[in-house]
Amino acid sequence: MSDFHDTLFKGNIFKELIKILFDKSGYLVIPYGYENPFSNIKKKLSQKHARDSLTALRIRSSPDLLVYDEQTEDAKLVEVKMSSYPTPRFKQAQIETYKQFWNDAVLVMVLPFENVFYAQEIAKLGIKEQYDPKTDFKRIQEMFTRIKAEDLRNYGTIACSLIKAMKSNPVEAEHQS
Repeated sequence: MSDFHDTLFKGNIFKELIKILFDKSGYLVIPYGYENPFSNIKKKLSQKHARDSLTALRIRSSPDLLVYDEQTEDAKLVEVKMSSYPTPRFKQAQIETYKQFWNDAVLVMVLPFENVFYAQEIAKLGIKEQYDPKTDFKRIQEMFTRIKAEDLRNYGTIACSLIKAMKSNPVEAEHQS
């Protein structure tokens, strides 16, 4: 599998896990990211000549999910990231792009320790290369209050097992979907 396809596969696993967690908690969830409606042209949008356009950049940085809460009548765009490290790293340009195009979206982190699932509004994140989930993020259930403790435990165990399995794969270093 190519690096592009390997990264896409790994990212989709964690997006699907978060999608199911939200769905099971009673949220309406729709895949939103560019991997979905633009699947036929996604590789082309990453090529040099298209990569530099603002439109291609906006599409490539699209959040992964649209999450709607019928009880509060609130919709949130959600970007899902996984890291095998307890303090996830990002390229500063990636956070700047999210802030430019998707400042009202929520970044959900899947990490192999403690609460496992963390969330923060992109507007509230500083631009830096490394984040501390305990101080820079909230536990996901604080932002998405319909998520049950039992589901967090169950899906947290699954997520940690998946991260461990990917970490043992020599191709995996850190996923940035």
